[in-house]
Amino acid sequence: MSIHPYRFASGTVALAALLAFAPLHASAAAHLDTTAFSFDSASPGRADTLLADGGGATTISLLGAHDMIKYDAADPSWNGPYDHLYQGVFQLNVHAGYKITGYSLMGTFSGEHYVGQFPTGSDLNIMPMNWGAAYAGAGVAIRADLPTTGGAVAPLSHQQHNLKGTDAFTLDSGPLDHAGPMNLYVEGFAFAEATAAEWWYLDYGFMGKDYSRARIELSGPLLLTVYTQAVPEPHTYAMTLAGLALIGGTLRRRRRLARSGAQADFSLKG
Repeated sequence: MSIHPYRFASGTVALAALLAFAPLHASAAAHLDTTAFSFDSASPGRADTLLADGGGATTISLLGAHDMIKYDAADPSWNGPYDHLYQGVFQLNVHAGYKITGYSLMGTFSGEHYVGQFPTGSDLNIMPMNWGAAYAGAGVAIRADLPTTGGAVAPLSHQQHNLKGTDAFTLDSGPLDHAGPMNLYVEGFAFAEATAAEWWYLDYGFMGKDYSRARIELSGPLLLTVYTQAVPEPHTYAMTLAGLALIGGTLRRRRRLARSGAQADFSLKG
């Protein structure tokens, strides 16, 4: 199963459009104001929360992804009508004096996979009725639009199938140098199905069954980290240049005075 990032007609997503997004779920809107940027989101499930903000890295917990990206074939009540789909839209407006230098998305899948088996043994007289089968798959993708330049950051994705245990992953944008607004889109899915192995005991006249298991989910929230860097304001550059010019002029005057003093001292000795 492939992930198809949601496409938008325009690179710039207004807040009203953000709040209207997510046709499959009720959206939980969040507004966060960090050191380097403001963060507005519309995503299903619980509202996104700020975990850390400092040292040039801001980490936001996407709790809705944990709520939605899950599927257990053995328990249909665990899977709401669309609980296996996640679509999150995030608008970042960079504060003056900062730029975005990259972002990453981290998470961990956990899963269970077992295919039901027929019993073995030379003394068993059975007739297979249904072969066991199990499948579980999940995936996450992230991409970004840069409205002011009309550019985009290439989509990144990670998928896992028939997982037994856990699988930690990180999607990293690589180095960026962007001082304008940025729109991030995160999508995810999970799906599972399982059928039991069934057979008939010919000697005893009853059916046997071995249940298959298929489950996959995010074991915690997705963690979105945005990396930023302070950029000096133009007047800071001007003050720095003025200061350098002043220092340079002072040094030149000192050198001239030193040369004049040396020449005068030589004249007196002569």
